[in-house]
Amino acid sequence: MMTGLDLDSLILEAKSLKFELRSPAHVLAVEINDHRLAIEGGGQRSRVIPNILHLLDHLDEYRAEANFYITSGQLKIFPEVATLVNSRGHEIGLCHDLSALSCSAEIDELKYELETAIGRKVEGILIKGRNRAWRNILRKLADAEFQYCLIDFVPAAPFPSGITLCTFESGRSIAVLPPSQSRFAGVPVIFGSEGRIRLFPLWYLRRCIRRTGRPGDPAVMSFPLWEFDPHLPRRLIDPIRAVKHYGNLTVAEFKLKRLLAEFDFATIPKLLSQAKTAD
Repeated sequence: MMTGLDLDSLILEAKSLKFELRSPAHVLAVEINDHRLAIEGGGQRSRVIPNILHLLDHLDEYRAEANFYITSGQLKIFPEVATLVNSRGHEIGLCHDLSALSCSAEIDELKYELETAIGRKVEGILIKGRNRAWRNILRKLADAEFQYCLIDFVPAAPFPSGITLCTFESGRSIAVLPPSQSRFAGVPVIFGSEGRIRLFPLWYLRRCIRRTGRPGDPAVMSFPLWEFDPHLPRRLIDPIRAVKHYGNLTVAEFKLKRLLAEFDFATIPKLLSQAKTAD
């Protein structure tokens, strides 16, 4: 088993990225999944197609660019979703659980399958969950020629904050994008991960996006597709869990539209093409 020092030594160099853009641009990352089937079991009609079409229409209305990540299950069921997203000018990549990324052959197969569907190279992946060997997995992703990956947690120090470029001894590198965080009453609060757009007040989200870590540091906001489905069926569960799973489902779409109207959002490859490493 690798020690913490061994994991740190896997990364030869890790530098924060800064961005020089004509106008500030931020990141919307959407996980393409089907929570309705997950909570209700089999026999339910999928909501992926209507939800993705509805979200794409909102993006077109506000001339915004988003980044979509499709799970292996959805890629096998709805390969046309990847083609649709790509044809509308948005970024499309893979979504995979961190605990299942030990098999590089499986990732290569899924990457090839998605590339065949969209007719171009796949540059990014969204990895979910925590794993002590996640930096070793970063190296594997870089060797698989992924240009960037999103993670759903904020790495602990001394890993640089914000968007980071990690370079390995092989010479390959990969950009790491954690969810964005801000400070409230001196306490760091993650506002860019699952549930935050839906549950946090709109005024607070606006404040956080305007006050990201430092100038030239775009906000990275990730959310699953089902969070903007007001017709998601409810189960009878305890009140605390009910708020976590279903809270603000009816107003989440409204809040997203207000953010799209107020802020600019771009694809991650476009941002990375204009990025420089911080001194």
